[in-house]
Amino acid sequence: MSNHRYQPNDPLLAIAKAIIWLILGVMTFAGIIVLICIPGILIFGGEFVNAADIAPLTAGTRALIALLLAGVAALLYLAWRFFQSMLAIVRSVGEGDPFIPANADRLTAMGWIMLAINIAAIPLAILGTYIASIAGEDAISVDAGVDFGGIILVLTLFILARVFRQGAAMRNDLEGTV
Repeated sequence: MSNHRYQPNDPLLAIAKAIIWLILGVMTFAGIIVLICIPGILIFGGEFVNAADIAPLTAGTRALIALLLAGVAALLYLAWRFFQSMLAIVRSVGEGDPFIPANADRLTAMGWIMLAINIAAIPLAILGTYIASIAGEDAISVDAGVDFGGIILVLTLFILARVFRQGAAMRNDLEGTV
């Protein structure tokens, strides 16, 4: 480990860890609920969610809802992986050694995860809109356009990965010359 200046009890890092753990817990809980709902909707249909105001769901509609729920579960898993990587980076910062190749790899993975989430959200939004229309919901609108904030985040993560990779290489070069 290099002798970098850092505060081992940095309150910002403690807050970041607490928030990330909270997010991971909420995502885990939501993922479990969504996964429980998949067989529930397939077996019981609208009765599973106590939806007395909609017509009985056909087997095809139940399958589409299960597919949508599976997609939501997949997105939750990807987001969970994203925050796992973020937590590992925060830990390495707390240890005083963030410019390591592993963090560059984590940032690259986080960029790919966010790209996948942004792309996968589009067909899921379309599927959700279609299910709502066949279930008799009144004029529903889904905002499923290009998310420029998501694009900027993906680009930022890939650029930061290169910065971290270059920082790790420079530090290794420096340590080799001393």
